Amino acid sequence: MLKNYFKIAFRNLWRHRVFSFINIMGLTVGMTACLLIFLYVRFEMSYDTFHPKADRIYRMVTDLKTPSETVYPSGPAWAVGPHLQFDLPEVEAFTRVNYDNLLVRKGDIKYNENGAIWADSAFFNIFNFPLLKGNARTALTQPFSIVLSETAAKKYFGKEDPMGQTLLITGEGRPAMITGVMKDMPENTLIKTEVVLSMSTVTQYWAKGINDEWGNYGPLTFVLLKPGAGAQSLQKKFPAFLNKWNGTEMKKMQMFPTLLLEPLKDVYLKSTRDGS
Repeated sequence: MLKNYFKIAFRNLWRHRVFSFINIMGLTVGMTACLLIFLYVRFEMSYDTFHPKADRIYRMVTDLKTPSETVYPSGPAWAVGPHLQFDLPEVEAFTRVNYDNLLVRKGDIKYNENGAIWADSAFFNIFNFPLLKGNARTALTQPFSIVLSETAAKKYFGKEDPMGQTLLITGEGRPAMITGVMKDMPENTLIKTEVVLSMSTVTQYWAKGINDEWGNYGPLTFVLLKPGAGAQSLQKKFPAFLNKWNGTEMKKMQMFPTLLLEPLKDVYLKSTRDGS
């Protein structure tokens, strides 16, 4: 009986084959479009959800009120991150991320790394970018330390073990040591790079004192809150925090920042700031 049903169905389809072809193709195109849209939406909504601590990670942004306008930097002042843990016990760790166009050399091999980043030592403890070689807690501690992606490591060293070897960075050719190799970052992350350098290189050598500059805005700043700490209650403490460390200068310059926290999972789709 079932065999007869298939025969009748096939004969009807063949008898009206042009009409059947149009319907089948329309159904196929429609189903394919729905599947592609579903995959695209799922990918867009997956940004930075792979970090195990994602629910506790926030990006700090600033509303900066001046006498003439309010501007919206993508990050707070350079001094904010290093001072957080002095007064705000809710903060477990912080890292600043600053993008740079960096000349990197190894012998005759030379690349302009347009997407290189400088990051504080807690970077690999806050974010889940696994290291294949090196220690996540110490890889970015010392000045002139570099962590390369798998792709970058092969680009500079081929099949050699890059650990402990050096690359020359900037036009001055400063030697920097390879302290880690990380897996290539996935596409669905706000931070994308193949070269991560220690922020202490900047703060201890090229811009001494920048950790105490409250009027210099620039780096993306991420904080990891302790388990159970609330972002809203922490935000309420920011005015007193800023007033303690920079109140006199704010009044003198007539520049009044407001610090805000953006959940990491919301930054890609919902933030209106630069760098999102």
